[in-house]
Amino acid sequence: MQLDALMANEYLGLRLKTATQTTRMRRPVSTVAPTELIEPTAFLQGNELVTLAGIAMNFQDSRTWDAYVERLAQVPVAGIVFNSGIAHAAVPEGLIDAGNRFDVPVMEVSPPVNLLQVHRLVNDTLQSENNAILRTSLQLADACAELEARGTTVLELLEQIRSVVGGEVGLIDSQGTMVASRPSSMVWHVANPRAAEPFDDVTEHLRHLNPVRGRGQFSIAVRSPNSAAALDALLGPVGSIVSLHLNSTAEQYGEENDRMRALVEQLRQPHGDTLRYTNKLMRTAGFDPRKPTVLVTVRTGTDAHDSWRMRLQFADIFPALGISESGGFLFVIGQDFDQASVPRAVVHLLTEIAPRRPAIVTEPLHGLGSVRAAMLASPQQLDRVTGPTVARRFDLPSVLATALTSDGIEQALQFLRPLDTYDRENDSELMGTLRSYLAADASPTRTAAALFIHRNSLSYRLNRIGELLGVSLHTLAGKTTSTVALAVWDMHSAEDSAARS
Repeated sequence: MQLDALMANEYLGLRLKTATQTTRMRRPVSTVAPTELIEPTAFLQGNELVTLAGIAMNFQDSRTWDAYVERLAQVPVAGIVFNSGIAHAAVPEGLIDAGNRFDVPVMEVSPPVNLLQVHRLVNDTLQSENNAILRTSLQLADACAELEARGTTVLELLEQIRSVVGGEVGLIDSQGTMVASRPSSMVWHVANPRAAEPFDDVTEHLRHLNPVRGRGQFSIAVRSPNSAAALDALLGPVGSIVSLHLNSTAEQYGEENDRMRALVEQLRQPHGDTLRYTNKLMRTAGFDPRKPTVLVTVRTGTDAHDSWRMRLQFADIFPALGISESGGFLFVIGQDFDQASVPRAVVHLLTEIAPRRPAIVTEPLHGLGSVRAAMLASPQQLDRVTGPTVARRFDLPSVLATALTSDGIEQALQFLRPLDTYDRENDSELMGTLRSYLAADASPTRTAAALFIHRNSLSYRLNRIGELLGVSLHTLAGKTTSTVALAVWDMHSAEDSAARS
């Protein structure tokens, strides 16, 4: 119940005595608080409708009314209803002035209507609203329970909740991070776990859920036109369903981890075991080797729950989904998606949740060979992007991942080993110099500036590199050979890191 609805009741005939704005009159009423105490705030919790007749309140000093209303505003109360014609012929001017000063609505009720009739109407209305909220909350819980029984995602549950409470609904994890939301663009900054005060006709409310095994406590965050009390009642029963879903997802994720890790480690080997064995690993991980597959590659974050959080976010796009961390990268494998929109949908989701986090999203891949090539190439492709990006169909890392045999890889590594050995034995930085030189498109000026060295020092280093490698870095052939060898070296380093992890 809101103050403007109370004012609109012709039976009561309330009159607004303060110059209160319309938005302030839409503040909800939690209950009625009849009191004649000069200091009632110890018995108030917030949003009460304070009613009084001013008995023993024959104040002549306006500062007394100011202090009285200021204390009520700090609670804060929804408003004040003053019954004139009992102890005061009219509402005291000091009370009206204080209501204007502290933005507390002051309303007048006068004979033949009295405060008991106001109390009865407000309490009956609140009881009716509470019954309606209870019915709605149970219906919402039933709808979400049916979704859970059929196999749903956290995003579908949030959308169902949003359809009832309105506004925006999100899931906050134990670190205060938004895991998923509807709409996906929702941002949450409220740090106080208690319900926030209404702002611009919108209430921000946080409802804690039961702890999830191994993942801490989650909360449902809501930004809605409903009152905090109504939101808390609506979210009570359905919160148990969301907690159940999160626990089930966490348990399933734990069981999938080992199978996904074995698959990813196998795919990250340029020439792994037989195709039959790789197909078996893929089926064990819940995928069909014959179906189109999308691979998403991002760098691992510092958050231990990063991969599980991403699983919740991607579940709505990929019905068949697996995530694994390997060698400093997080790999997401998805199937059973909408082929027409999946790369764009994944990039859009990643852009909303982490716009500056480099990520490579492939087009639908067909066959294990394409999946393996993408898994080998994507870590190197990450070095050249600054945000979520659809993978190029043809570039140097993808060419190397598909074209080089094991002998070719070994030859590339042997080509650069003299440089690596020299750096180790002499504590020099020739490998880094070569990398910077090629990254600067073989520009001596830009390379020297990037390394903070003199052009003469750079010239000496480049000559020494050419001697050790047996090529001239001033020719296209020498630069191309070194570029390809470095790409293979980086790819091989990533594989070694994956094997160690």
